[in-house]
Amino acid sequence: MALDPQVAELLAFQASLHLPPLRSVSLSAARAAYDAGANVLDADPPQDLEVEDLVIPGADGGLRARRFVPTSARPGMLLWLHGGGWIQGSLESHDAVFRRLAAGCARSVLAVEYRLAPEHPFPAGVLDAVAAFEWMAATAEGIVAIGGDSAGATLALVASNLLRGAPRPPAFQVLAYPALGPDLVTDSLMEFGEGLSLSSDDVAYLYSLYLTEEQDRSDPRVSPLLTTSLVGAPPAIVSVAGFDVLRDEGLAYVGLLRGAHVDVELLDETTLIHGYLRMSGLSSTSLAAMERLTQSMRRRFDRIEEES
Repeated sequence: MALDPQVAELLAFQASLHLPPLRSVSLSAARAAYDAGANVLDADPPQDLEVEDLVIPGADGGLRARRFVPTSARPGMLLWLHGGGWIQGSLESHDAVFRRLAAGCARSVLAVEYRLAPEHPFPAGVLDAVAAFEWMAATAEGIVAIGGDSAGATLALVASNLLRGAPRPPAFQVLAYPALGPDLVTDSLMEFGEGLSLSSDDVAYLYSLYLTEEQDRSDPRVSPLLTTSLVGAPPAIVSVAGFDVLRDEGLAYVGLLRGAHVDVELLDETTLIHGYLRMSGLSSTSLAAMERLTQSMRRRFDRIEEES
């Protein structure tokens, strides 16, 4: 399949700017640019939602959070963990994503700012993800689920595994282009390692900031493909992008889940790049992929409601 033409135009424009690589930019500048990009990539998300700012308990203090409640919302809530390579991302960087998720699945979305590396390296984000879900599960009505994109998807799937024995575990998990470990060498890493939204050098740099100890690299909470058993993991919706260094990692995790007899729905967005959820305003194909994801989530919520 060919790269989506609108995404190709975006990449060509970015190339014309001769932007420096991520590792050569200050952390504060990278974070500011990542947040600011949200207004360019998707400037007109749904506005017909009730939005409430919160502070919820994290693993080590309060976390800034925001609840998005669509008009005529049905019972149930999704915790969404934003992407950004564990070092960037915020409620602002993914505001449009949160809005489209809530509006599309007709359920409330709880977005949370987990602690970021390098100030708070692994396992701070994992612990915050678990704490945020436990708070949501204790306070929300209806079905509770968890999801995330990119680094946030990694946190969501790890939290899903850690919460398997919880009194109220996730009913399902939603994983958009997750990262599955720092030492993986895949065909997609080799094929798409340069010239797209996430390079192989970016991946190595992000892991270098996220991890402080060498042994962390083999921890299943960092490298989930090393998880001993996925039996009992919640059903999953997994989305991968065709032109993404992380594509093969996501597909490998789908295989592990299916091998453990976990119900998995795979959404293979063959013409898109890493980070497509934030691009709904620039690419009609990205918008359609977002809609496929939210409709899958909505059907999953509906099915579980009917069965309960």
